[in-house]
Amino acid sequence: MEEKKRRLLTSQDPAAGVCDSNPAARVKPLSKISIGWRIVVPAIAFVILTCGQFLNTNDFFPLGSLTQYATAKDLNGTVGSTCIEAQFPGEDEPRRLGFNTATVGIERGDVESQLDRVIAHPELLQSMADSYIRLHPGEPKPETMILCRTTTQLKDGLAVGEPEQATLAKWEVR
Repeated sequence: MEEKKRRLLTSQDPAAGVCDSNPAARVKPLSKISIGWRIVVPAIAFVILTCGQFLNTNDFFPLGSLTQYATAKDLNGTVGSTCIEAQFPGEDEPRRLGFNTATVGIERGDVESQLDRVIAHPELLQSMADSYIRLHPGEPKPETMILCRTTTQLKDGLAVGEPEQATLAKWEVR
């Protein structure tokens, strides 16, 4: 009984047998493979993170560009948000769509990282329309895709007033 109490109090493994007074004797050195992967994996992550920073891309997410953390926002400034709308047959107003892979096949951040390119080439909105049609087979086909931006004014970090919306690009769906 005393031996059992001693093992419980010292957290000794019962299979270890007699207590070894030299803990260094139980330490096994790392193999070359263990050392190798502990060096290679962080080195690869560092290279990907560095490339993402210099290329300013999110293609290597989560090791892509970290520009969202680069600057502080003015608490009395504005906040912009990119949005996507579609004009459907028989509807008077365009309908706001969810900007995600389940709705238009791409995430908002992926479009925002290439916003200048999409504005310069609105035909890129066709792929979002195609994705919408593929992902929503029972829904009507959109006639026009509209890339827009809403701008919200802040006061002391809180939204004030109604957001303003501007059209960035339009594309007639084929």
